[in-house]
Amino acid sequence: MTDVAAATQPGRRERRRADTRRALEDAALERFARDGYDATSVEAVAADAGVSARTFFRYFATKDAVLDMGRVERQQALRQAVAAAGGGGLEVVAAGVAVLADGFSGERDRVALRQHAVATSPLLRGRLFDTFVSWEHTLATALAARGEADADTLAAAGIAVFRVAVTAWIRDGGDLRERVRAGFEVLGVVG
Repeated sequence: MTDVAAATQPGRRERRRADTRRALEDAALERFARDGYDATSVEAVAADAGVSARTFFRYFATKDAVLDMGRVERQQALRQAVAAAGGGGLEVVAAGVAVLADGFSGERDRVALRQHAVATSPLLRGRLFDTFVSWEHTLATALAARGEADADTLAAAGIAVFRVAVTAWIRDGGDLRERVRAGFEVLGVVG
């Protein structure tokens, strides 16, 4: 193997892994939304994605973990946005949540499928609650690291704005970042 081939191999492998992960997520979202979470097997999701159930478990520890949609990476982007933001208080929160919105902006159909799937299962409703709690914790921790007073309250307000904006975006369309900005305007943040 040449040095050039060796240097590009991990890139191809990572792209293939990302493509497989995305195919599994998409297959799960479609199945969960159509058939319901409880009625969908891992085997069916894997078959729809063109892989084995064993491959599914290489990517996801549980069936419901497929709904995370890049939570770890998105939370890292949120932390970075808060650390880099100017101003203070809700202005910082608005800047962080805007970056979060940007990360989802091209995925309205996927987010809508996820919300529809969540409606089919109490387990998934709990997972969605956990997701929002983890966003709030990430935001509060990043705000506290900046020395923001009332970081928990600011984070709760920011994630509430995000949650309401996502609901309206799924229902009515438009631009998610603009919906987030409008939500912060209601709280007195003009940006």
